[in-house]
Amino acid sequence: MTISQIIHSLLVSDDELVSLVGYTPKNKRISAMKPNNPSDYPYVIFETFPYEAGEVDTYRCDIRIVSKNVVEMEKIAKRLTDLLHFRAKDKSFAVNDVAIYHAKHVGGGVLYVDDLGVYEQLLIFHIKAKEMI
Repeated sequence: MTISQIIHSLLVSDDELVSLVGYTPKNKRISAMKPNNPSDYPYVIFETFPYEAGEVDTYRCDIRIVSKNVVEMEKIAKRLTDLLHFRAKDKSFAVNDVAIYHAKHVGGGVLYVDDLGVYEQLLIFHIKAKEMI
């Protein structure tokens, strides 16, 4: 299973995030790389990049929240940060036979896209994971 599939499984399994975004199996507002419907707000898209390989692999995960409502966007961002910003001693866990040891929010930003009338918030995380054998 790829790191993108693991992140997707983690995000769509969280009831609070799914409720905030309005994700359903039919209306997939959480997806990798590009939105399923770019005019249906809010939505969350993410990309993962290998950062360091070794016994424990490190990835950069960029998560973008797009919404017409800044308050709604901030609630989604807070939930994502609550899910993905932790130290291994606090709550390491496994997703589909991959152990997530550590995840850290390392940056991001907010902008307003005038042409579309939407807000975009970028959250950047470093995630350490290892496939369990």
